[in-house]
Amino acid sequence: MQGPTLSLTDVEQLCAFARFCDPHGQVWNLVNETDNPSARKNFVRQAGDCPSGRLVAWDNATGKSIEPQYEPSIGLIEDPANECAGPVWLRGGVQVVGSDGFHYEVRNRVTLCRCGASKNKPFCDGTHASIKFKDE
Repeated sequence: MQGPTLSLTDVEQLCAFARFCDPHGQVWNLVNETDNPSARKNFVRQAGDCPSGRLVAWDNATGKSIEPQYEPSIGLIEDPANECAGPVWLRGGVQVVGSDGFHYEVRNRVTLCRCGASKNKPFCDGTHASIKFKDE
């Protein structure tokens, strides 16, 4: 989606259902307001807060992505509001290697399935929310 100063790419099948894309107006609406400094700031933050990397903001002038800076790290996403446990969150370019030895593309933000029910393994597809996965 192309906005006035920034654009958005959206790889829907990577959605981990974290809902960080919504707090100040949906990111898909904010892209159209990126010539407004306040909307632009919210747009960049919300796209960058997407833990799966589904959403990426791009600078129209340079053609470069606008990514948060992360040290290589691994964390767990919990979703107390939805009363479930979310995916494993890889940040900062952690390499994912499948059990068959396949090397996936290195990305700044990735979420991996922790519930076992994703239809897009090894990546999270948000199924944990609908099955109310608990990691006890």
